Amino acid sequence: MMNKEQSKKLHLPFPTGPHVTGCMELMTEYSQEGCFARVFYPTNIPSDQLNKYSDKWIPWIPNKMYLKEFANALHVPYFIFKYFPPLLGQAPYYIPTICDAPISDKEQSYPLVIFSHGYAATRFVCSDYCNTLASYGFIVAAIEHRDKSSPVTFYYDSPESAEQDNPTRIIHRHFHKTKNSDIFTLTNSQMKIRHRECTKLLNTFLDINAGVSVRNVLKSSFDLNQFNNKIDVNKIISSGFSFGGTTAIYNASQDSRYKVAIILDGWMFPLKSEPINILQPILFVNTHTFHISPNINLIQQYLHSKGVRKLYTLKKTTHESSTDTAYMHGHWLDLQMLKKLDAKTALNLQSSLVVQFLHNTIGCPTNSDNAQIFIKEHSDNLIEDVIHYTKRVKRKLTVYPW
Repeated sequence: MMNKEQSKKLHLPFPTGPHVTGCMELMTEYSQEGCFARVFYPTNIPSDQLNKYSDKWIPWIPNKMYLKEFANALHVPYFIFKYFPPLLGQAPYYIPTICDAPISDKEQSYPLVIFSHGYAATRFVCSDYCNTLASYGFIVAAIEHRDKSSPVTFYYDSPESAEQDNPTRIIHRHFHKTKNSDIFTLTNSQMKIRHRECTKLLNTFLDINAGVSVRNVLKSSFDLNQFNNKIDVNKIISSGFSFGGTTAIYNASQDSRYKVAIILDGWMFPLKSEPINILQPILFVNTHTFHISPNINLIQQYLHSKGVRKLYTLKKTTHESSTDTAYMHGHWLDLQMLKKLDAKTALNLQSSLVVQFLHNTIGCPTNSDNAQIFIKEHSDNLIEDVIHYTKRVKRKLTVYPW
């Protein structure tokens, strides 16, 4: 039974799949070249027991370092992030997943998802999506990129600095502060750094899967050997949000080990001069207001290429609807759209479309009935087409860029 303090915890929606999930943090090497990811996975814990483990839920934002740098990256005074939620009676949010819980032994192996975050985002901004996929029987590794697209990230340069929690920070690079540099060249270069990071993370997991000993720099009670022989190497998925969407497509185009590419509201600009050469199935899940004509044109080039292709647009949504932020803090983007789709519904619909697509393409999860029922019940909120949205506000005036 939860105590009084636990019952007051604000949290993201409970995942809709049959598994309660676990979550662990992974960092390898005492170097910027190492891997850093938040990993979600299924557990054996009964689904009706999730509330009883609320003392082990993961904080959505790990520490104040991220809060301060979010403010800096988004050009918002720090006091707004620090003081407005308490003034509104809003406590910190948690992710309903159990820290360092043992991985489930109910299946011999699980598909692996490598998830890439967006510009000015982090490994935890799309936690509802990652947690929900894990609840359907996936291992989901949400990478935190070190290409300076995150508001801030870090690594430890020695065992001593890790022991003393003395991180070396990598700070966000603002596009508008980049002098004498073509923005496409910069973002295309960042995308390729991101690809190398995703490849290294994938290789690390496949090493662990094969029994190679990998050291976790971070303090964790989770034994990485639990992933030995737990990854279905024939069912690896590349996924990402916004800038991470282009990263996911590029990953799949460069690496045939990825069997599917899942793109959440992809920002296609960094791919505009890349050759189209991706054979794997692709799913695009778009929001209503994000896509201007050049972005749509690039999406349609991939959509009309040879292979299994699907695209859905969620009506009355903004770019942030793909992330946790609209659920936690409400909608900030495009204030001209007065009535927006309920944030929880948007998140559930997005995940349901992904679960259904993965069921149809790789056969996992084996049962997607709940997702299909939800899609049918909310079919009025989506279309199988792009939406050209003309009533746009300048994104630099908004709080979140995603």
